Amino acid sequence: MRTAAAIALLALTTLGQEPAEPAAPAPAEPAPIDVAKILRTSEEFAATCKRFRIAWEEGLVTAVGEIAYRGGGPCEYLVNVSPAKAHETIVLLDPGPWTSKRRPSGERMKGYATCLNNALLCAGFKPGKPFRWDEETGETFPPEGDVVHICLEWQDAEKKQVRARIEDLLWNYRTIDVMQPGKLVYTGSQMIDEGPPHHKMWFGAEVDRLVVACYSTPTALIDNTEEGAPENGTYEAIHARVPEIGTRVTVLFSRKPLDKVTEFTPLELPEEVLEARRKRDEERKRQAEGPGEGK
Repeated sequence: MRTAAAIALLALTTLGQEPAEPAAPAPAEPAPIDVAKILRTSEEFAATCKRFRIAWEEGLVTAVGEIAYRGGGPCEYLVNVSPAKAHETIVLLDPGPWTSKRRPSGERMKGYATCLNNALLCAGFKPGKPFRWDEETGETFPPEGDVVHICLEWQDAEKKQVRARIEDLLWNYRTIDVMQPGKLVYTGSQMIDEGPPHHKMWFGAEVDRLVVACYSTPTALIDNTEEGAPENGTYEAIHARVPEIGTRVTVLFSRKPLDKVTEFTPLELPEEVLEARRKRDEERKRQAEGPGEGK
């Protein structure tokens, strides 16, 4: 009975009030900018692609460069912008070939990584998340993004066209096998804050000129999700499969697996190579344990 009376009183009170003002509509958020759509019709972007010899179509980007490394030490990067990390990168991209023996200067290659990233956007790749870590806990978070299928094309000594998956050109010392396909993803790189006083942001891939990393790197455009990627020295190029240093190559970045690729025989590493790796692992373990431990 009391409840019914209370409800009736509330209704009468409400009827005697002035109608509430309608709430002002929330301001509409601006529509996201379709960068790829703008780039596809940009004459300036088309001219930059032509200057750098970068081409794109739906699902595919191509660029040119040369072989810079083919084994004998750790491989940290599969593809970079010349002349970055030449001693540990299989392919350096440039708009050559060059008549000079010297690689193009960093100043001459300015804007290349940005142009390549824009071409990937035009081809339909969606940026993911770069490799990252928690500075307090040390926990690492693998890169995320669209899978990128990468192949190299070159002419062999008999002038025959060769196409190889880039994963087939290096081996992982943890798995004692080639890198598995489907492990390279497009992150879109990390933005770098230059710090106070202005905190200007820079495109990481352009600053570091890093394109495809097998040793996980936040500023690379494309990064690796395979086991061991966060550890320096996990990979090494397979000397017999990589063409001679200086060989001109075309690099294909595809959204789908490419066909007509070379099928190599199963990987067989010499015992001395494996033994050298085992010794290195033991030495690293001893260093990690510290003096007086592990004896």
